[in-house]
Amino acid sequence: MLRKKIQPLFICFLLLGGCARVPNSDLAKIAPPATVEIEEVLSHEFIQEGGWPTDAWWEMFDDPQLSALMARALEESPTLKKAQAKVEEANQEAKRVRSRLFPHMNGDYLEQWQYFSKNGFIRSFFPTLPTMPVPATVNDINLTLNFSYEFDFFGKNRNLFQAALGMMRAQRAESKQAILILTTLIAQTYIELQMRLQLARVLEDRLEQRKALYELTNARQENALDPSIPVLESEQNVYQVRQALITMQREIAIDRHLLNFLVGASPSEDLGLVAKGVFFERQVPLPTDLSSDLLARRPDLMAQIWRVEAAAKEIGAAKADFYPRINLVAFGGLESISFRNLFNFSSKQGALDPAIHLPIFTGGKLRANLRGKVAVFNEAVYRYNELLLHSAQEVADSLSTLTASYHNLQEQISHLQASERQLDLQFARYENGVSNFLHVLNTEENFLIQRFALIGYERDYLLSLIQLVKSLGGGYVASIPEVKP
Repeated sequence: MLRKKIQPLFICFLLLGGCARVPNSDLAKIAPPATVEIEEVLSHEFIQEGGWPTDAWWEMFDDPQLSALMARALEESPTLKKAQAKVEEANQEAKRVRSRLFPHMNGDYLEQWQYFSKNGFIRSFFPTLPTMPVPATVNDINLTLNFSYEFDFFGKNRNLFQAALGMMRAQRAESKQAILILTTLIAQTYIELQMRLQLARVLEDRLEQRKALYELTNARQENALDPSIPVLESEQNVYQVRQALITMQREIAIDRHLLNFLVGASPSEDLGLVAKGVFFERQVPLPTDLSSDLLARRPDLMAQIWRVEAAAKEIGAAKADFYPRINLVAFGGLESISFRNLFNFSSKQGALDPAIHLPIFTGGKLRANLRGKVAVFNEAVYRYNELLLHSAQEVADSLSTLTASYHNLQEQISHLQASERQLDLQFARYENGVSNFLHVLNTEENFLIQRFALIGYERDYLLSLIQLVKSLGGGYVASIPEVKP
């Protein structure tokens, strides 16, 4: 007889399990690592085979000022504190979901005092019972211990817990990404500041040179050696350089304000930064295993793959909704209308309520929920695939930019050296009376222009180096989860 009752229930479980299946063709596929060709880049003299960037990658510049800025930012930046708070929030959410795997117990104490009206139903209906008069007041005391537990036979709560863990790990990777973005932005701004300070010095030299040229042309015009046009042109050149210097000072002030913001300081605080050159004259180390290890080295990629993992676990939880939910609820305690009898054995009470909830007809709710989770998973996978391609593109672009900026820098160094030799030659001709000082000043103007351009090329090279560090993950490394919906 019992067997006949179990068979229909077993058949119902099989039908529900069939509804919970998701064909593999409906699930998006995770793309393999993208290939980044580096053989040609490794052939350049300024590149060497080496390891990945370290956590403190900025130390490669050997700049105490930059290291001090990074240390303060890692300690006081509100941007990083906000990211850390999100990690803690996700961690506590995972613990909250984890609590569903364990039994829940709670204690209740309830004391209810009630006064019955003499003209009310209770005292009016039983007014004349001499052996059991109805009391005017009643005090009901209830002390109970409640127990509840959901048996996770089909893994719903375990999957939800794993999904919450995945989101927590994704937030942890996002916090590393926030550190990477902040530190690279600090380094870029610091380099911009130092380069603009050098450019300001060149502009000051050019201003002095333009003034000297103006005074010379003005004197030649007063002595009827030159017409007035060169004097006016020299005067306009003085104004142009002066305006460029004013603009440069404005940019320097903005860079200082931005650095203060990035490290968590007020705009008016003096960070004690002095003008000094930023150099990187060593070979750039480049790992040879870019294609295979790029995923584990980039925090943004790892954050997305953990989101894919969380979405896969959500699918598992949605599948479990098709199966029965088995709960056990119980309570035990004491109840009495007087406190002196509350702890007597005769005041005991209790109940045991096992329950099985079987979804039979939900109007398509469960299937829609499952298909929605599949769509979320597919979206996460496609976003990961897109980010994977974009990451490979970033690395390739960074390598190309670094190579071009290095060669441009070398060409500009050669150009500047030729301008310097030309200036020395013109000065020697002036000292020997072969040429006048006007030619010296014009040649010096060209030399200062080349110095100005060289600083710009140095900035481009250093910024491209930082961009390469950022595209390589900035020292981050993590283990890759195995995603199974």
